[in-house]
Amino acid sequence: MVLNIPVILGSVRDGRKSEAPAKYILAKIEAAGYQTQLVDFKELALPFYDGATVPVVYFKSQYPNPNAQRWSEIARAADAFVVVSPEYNHGYSAALKNALDWGYLEFERKPFGLVGVSNGTTAGARMIENLRPVIENFGAMAVRETVMIGPVQNYFGDDGKLLNPELNKKIDGLLKSLAWWARALKAARESE
Repeated sequence: MVLNIPVILGSVRDGRKSEAPAKYILAKIEAAGYQTQLVDFKELALPFYDGATVPVVYFKSQYPNPNAQRWSEIARAADAFVVVSPEYNHGYSAALKNALDWGYLEFERKPFGLVGVSNGTTAGARMIENLRPVIENFGAMAVRETVMIGPVQNYFGDDGKLLNPELNKKIDGLLKSLAWWARALKAARESE
């Protein structure tokens, strides 16, 4: 079973430090033989969710914004997700929350792998903890294994190259768990 595991980049800022880890994880997913793509809301720009109703209504027909429709199609086709996001003020970015707010059923009963990125030593831990209840609200789950990259400058150079190969073991563990849950949940969805 070839899984589809998009990598969601949770920042749209110029000079973002989470882009190098996201691209690194994308390459690891490809090397493991899974289908993937980078979901970058800097390129797939979404307006703030302003729908007259809940997104479930659009899921059954058409989203009012073409990028929101494309995002929905990417999420629908996914078996799991990896979110790579910085920590902003003890939480996740507005861009990431807005992207999640554009969907609902797209995420149901799918696993998420969470990767925090920070210039500091907390390495996105608070972002991860704040994001878990949002994911659970969709009837989805965040796998127990997480990766916290911080200080990010100790792991990735300015050129985006990996500086600290011990990160490989952490990423491999996250992907192993995520793939296990993705297979189990996909089998359960397909048996209904």
